[in-house]
Amino acid sequence: MSKINTNNVYQRKKLKFPIAESHGLSPRSKWLRDYYFKGLDREWNNQFMPFTTGTDWDIIFSEGDYYITPELYYYIQVLGKNDKGVFASSFRSMAIIVDLPDYFWELSLSERRAKFFEKVMLDYIPQEIISKNDLIAGGRFNTQLSKCFNQEEAKEYWKKNIRNREALFKFHRSGFGNLGATPGHIIPDYETIVMKGFKYIYEKARQTYDKLSEDEKSGAKGGELRAMMISAEIPKKLAKKYAEECRKLKNETKNPERIEELELMAKNLEKVPWAPAETFWQGVQAIWLIHMLVMAEESYPGAGLSFGRIDQYLWDLYKKDVIEQKIITKEFAKEILGSFWFHCNTVYDAMIRAGKQGITSSLGQIVTLSGCGPNGEDLTNELTYTMIEILDSWYPSLEPKPNIRLHRNSPDKLLDILVEIIARSQGSPFILNFDERSIAGMIEEGIPKEDAWNYGVVGCLENTMQGNDRSGTVNCNPNLTKSIELTLWNGQNMPKNDITTKPGEQLGPETGNPENFQTWAEFFNAWKEQIKFIIKHTVDINNLCEELRGDFIRTPYLSSLVRGCIEQGLDITNGGPELRFVTIEGVGFATTVDSLLSIKKLVYEDKKYTIAQIKDAIMNDFKGSEVMQTFLKNKSPKYGNDEDDADELARLAMEAWAQECWKYKTPTNYQFRPGMLSWNYWAGTDARYTIATPNGRNKGSFLSNAICPTDGADIKGPTAVTNSVGKVLGGKSGTGDYFNYLPNGASHTITFNPSNIKDPEHKEKFKAYLRGYIENGGTALQVNMLDAEMLRDAQKHPENYKNLLVRVTGYNAYFTAIGRELQNEIIARESHRI
Repeated sequence: MSKINTNNVYQRKKLKFPIAESHGLSPRSKWLRDYYFKGLDREWNNQFMPFTTGTDWDIIFSEGDYYITPELYYYIQVLGKNDKGVFASSFRSMAIIVDLPDYFWELSLSERRAKFFEKVMLDYIPQEIISKNDLIAGGRFNTQLSKCFNQEEAKEYWKKNIRNREALFKFHRSGFGNLGATPGHIIPDYETIVMKGFKYIYEKARQTYDKLSEDEKSGAKGGELRAMMISAEIPKKLAKKYAEECRKLKNETKNPERIEELELMAKNLEKVPWAPAETFWQGVQAIWLIHMLVMAEESYPGAGLSFGRIDQYLWDLYKKDVIEQKIITKEFAKEILGSFWFHCNTVYDAMIRAGKQGITSSLGQIVTLSGCGPNGEDLTNELTYTMIEILDSWYPSLEPKPNIRLHRNSPDKLLDILVEIIARSQGSPFILNFDERSIAGMIEEGIPKEDAWNYGVVGCLENTMQGNDRSGTVNCNPNLTKSIELTLWNGQNMPKNDITTKPGEQLGPETGNPENFQTWAEFFNAWKEQIKFIIKHTVDINNLCEELRGDFIRTPYLSSLVRGCIEQGLDITNGGPELRFVTIEGVGFATTVDSLLSIKKLVYEDKKYTIAQIKDAIMNDFKGSEVMQTFLKNKSPKYGNDEDDADELARLAMEAWAQECWKYKTPTNYQFRPGMLSWNYWAGTDARYTIATPNGRNKGSFLSNAICPTDGADIKGPTAVTNSVGKVLGGKSGTGDYFNYLPNGASHTITFNPSNIKDPEHKEKFKAYLRGYIENGGTALQVNMLDAEMLRDAQKHPENYKNLLVRVTGYNAYFTAIGRELQNEIIARESHRI
């Protein structure tokens, strides 16, 4: 990897603190990156385009897709119970009416969706090559598509939708968290398309259909397979239209080099994605075209839709073209990837008018790089390093998000490069995944050991298998801290409560008045019953959403790309994939654990306070009980300091809620599993509805973030935090085998000051820290390189820091575009030394 000229890395204008910027880009890639960051000043963008069947009853916007984003609830329901909401009514009024065939309403729902999707993509959305610098075809894909319901289906759907909305809003406003049946967050079978082409998928669907009985052909299974066959031909037809556009531009172009490029692009599109890719360029083109079609069909731009181990399944093509036959240079391969990087970022155009490059900075199209093979051998290759160069030179940018898998046999060369990038970064340019712990989790959920090594990552850091697995990795986000409130008040909301709905309402089971408990065991057993209730309550409400999606939402194109759906003749929304999970992502773990530790220590061991006194202080948000609050914060053990007693209680708490998840399934035969992501709920919507807690936290203030310790509680350094994280996930056996309660993975963000790893000695120490994390830590680590003084200056002078990225939890965001409270939380994080 070439040495970086830091004069090019940092902005040259005189600032109090230098800001990282892109570097080492070719003129073509620099133009594409600069063009993207023009935002609304571009003459082209990829904003949402809504389309309708034109019926009075048509439904376009699927509000259930966004139930996991409570910030949007106001726009979903403004005027009352039956309100369609701002988004739904706006898309409906803007929608383009699609001219449908006469037989359209005689088709099954899945076939209607396939035909509608085909018509929109081929005849209504223009096929554009973005600029003279673009090497990858595939421009507009951000859609809002009709659900294609007939009148009876629309009526039944809306009736159940209102039921779900009421139940979910109460769940959230009662402080339980949020949930919903969410699209994206999957790795489709892109590898098969690169290796075998979409023709293979079409033939598989046709052969499966031909084997059906006549009754099956006329039934639901036949309709699903016909829809998948229609969908499987859309990429071929769309690629043909893009090839025609390339030739049209070729005839208008005078630049000989661009004429040759456009002809090669046309020839690529005449081959892929219908046939197997024969060149690296074709492989990248195939992946992008089929990827953008998934986003278009789901009307869900990018969130969690990920590429899997792209450096592995493109490696043979790269090796042949760049290294062995030298058909293209490495620099041209990087330009192909640069075009791919550009297109990935255009997902944010969907909501480009809502703020800095979109409403959030967390869509999470993950590329999984490096990692081990079936026998623990390292699979890092030259394409891995090339892609790391791309992410480094394009940074700061948002997509695609790289996740780099590390393991015991990761080479020093790889770690040296990663540490070098981390040392000069701001925010966190990539997430590190740790194979041994992650693979243990995949095995825990039933994946055979001979397959589990080949897992990929979606969204932020969520572990799934590739091409045959939908794990609903952000669908359920219960606030674990609610269990403390329910335990203290015998299953009721806290009385005198101005935060959640109906003070004193009986929500959980009656586990006894804890003021009468004589022992810690009684209190902890009552807590375990309440945490079990929270998991079951989460499942029950979420299953309303899963049932509605399974009954009414059809995505035959995506289904054709997920193994199991064709074989079973079932849509992905209705139980089609070979592997089917819904993840319950626990929120506020350390807040919960530290509250338990405070009660155990100060009530039952030291007998300094009574439960009645704790409850009274919490009801008054510690006003008049400031001394007690100080004791709760500072005089009881805290998770995150490698203290065995505290970490053992944390492990027992983890085990209690995580194991409960495995008891339940959805009506569509998806298995619930545990994970720990938290996204931004701990800092916003969930925290807002959480009363004061016995660890000394005030009501409405931030909860703990995923598996991280409570802010400021981890006072013994990064190694101690790492050891605590590994222990609460299950630790290791006496023979060194890893345990992992959370197969989805657990988000761990840790902050260092950039000055701590500037010199070679400290870089070596940091590399040793990463080796230690492989042995003793968790599943995923985000390293935030932040100077608190710089962030404070950014608050005062945001105009100087527009492109300053920070790691929030599993995602990066522009520091100046997030709220003041979240900015302050990031500044307050403990900055560790190596």
